[in-house]
Amino acid sequence: MIDKVGGIILKDKKILVQRKNNNRSECIIPGGKREGKETDYETLKRELLEELAVDLVKMDYIGTYQDIAVFSNKPIQVITYLTEVEGEIKCQNEIKEAIWVDRNYQEKGIKVGSILGEYVIPELIKRNLM
Repeated sequence: MIDKVGGIILKDKKILVQRKNNNRSECIIPGGKREGKETDYETLKRELLEELAVDLVKMDYIGTYQDIAVFSNKPIQVITYLTEVEGEIKCQNEIKEAIWVDRNYQEKGIKVGSILGEYVIPELIKRNLM
């Protein structure tokens, strides 16, 4: 199973999502796979710096979700955190684009990964964060 830690970055009831340089149209939340014995905090801090050039300030647990990964068709588990960051967002490494989306993203033709669309966004809407 793919083990990932994901950062939920919110602003004005919108969530920051990103597209990778892999020609897929689906957006996912920032974050990534754990390296070695990294903690969730260490993983998310490293990934946010590598992908978006921002520093992790604070993280609060939202939920752990399992599904089939949109990019590899393998089982995936994503541990998600509501995340506060510092710095100007700048896409780097494998990240092609970062965009802010609201709860009406589907009406705008934006596609998201299954965990984001089926679990994370509904949870944020339920909590009135989106």
